[in-house]
Amino acid sequence: MTCRSMFRSPRLDAVSLLAGSALVAGSFLGGCSEPPPPPPPPVAKAEPKAAEPVRSVTPIKELMAQYNIDPRVNLPEERAPDNDPARIAVLKFYDAFVRGNADGLKPMLSEPDQFQLDGMVASGAFAKSTEGITRIDVRCGRGPDSDCTLAVFHTGEQFQPQLWSYTADDNGGTFDSVATPPGIMDKLSGDNWITAWFDVLKLELAKAGEPDEVIEIPQQDFTTEDTSAADTGSAQPSGPAAPSGPGKRTPGAPIDAPRAPGFGTR
Repeated sequence: MTCRSMFRSPRLDAVSLLAGSALVAGSFLGGCSEPPPPPPPPVAKAEPKAAEPVRSVTPIKELMAQYNIDPRVNLPEERAPDNDPARIAVLKFYDAFVRGNADGLKPMLSEPDQFQLDGMVASGAFAKSTEGITRIDVRCGRGPDSDCTLAVFHTGEQFQPQLWSYTADDNGGTFDSVATPPGIMDKLSGDNWITAWFDVLKLELAKAGEPDEVIEIPQQDFTTEDTSAADTGSAQPSGPAAPSGPGKRTPGAPIDAPRAPGFGTR
């Protein structure tokens, strides 16, 4: 053993003592303390919902070119349906009108309107009413119960509005005419003419249910008094009544004294 190992520095001994004490204290504290809590479970992140695909529509200008729609059919983009099947059905519907094509129009009409169209074709009214069309202004929207389309037919300087409810899919569309109140064009206002049309129609139907005129019938009392009994009573004599049969006396006359038995006279 060397002198260096025999005689260690007091400073080194103090350092070793402190280090040993620290280790013992650390072991003691570590053995008595509670274990740390488990880490929280990972938060399950909800899967992000896939964004609904934006329904794309073909511009009206492209559809008119694709289906050879007559340019007299005027359907602005901002007033067109929000899907291609409805856009195509509406454009084809009015194209048949402006061309006077009854054969193309008929399959798109409801049964009652088909019946009316047949009558107009037979009388020549359909050809006469469509040959002068110069423009059809179209707008589409939503009615109380279904999709609707409103058109204003221009014939020279005159115009005629008409409203249809319709359904449309990839196979085509079916259109059903809505009643036209008289003077409807003067009563449409605002941006939503379809809603205004139904409002006017509702008022007209309410008026139709009212009576045209309230008739007041004068009241008269036709009852009469039966005066025959009173008249008969007043005609009776006020004195004693006459005897009505043999052996009867006049009321109020004196009574004869009784006769003695067995005597024929008094």
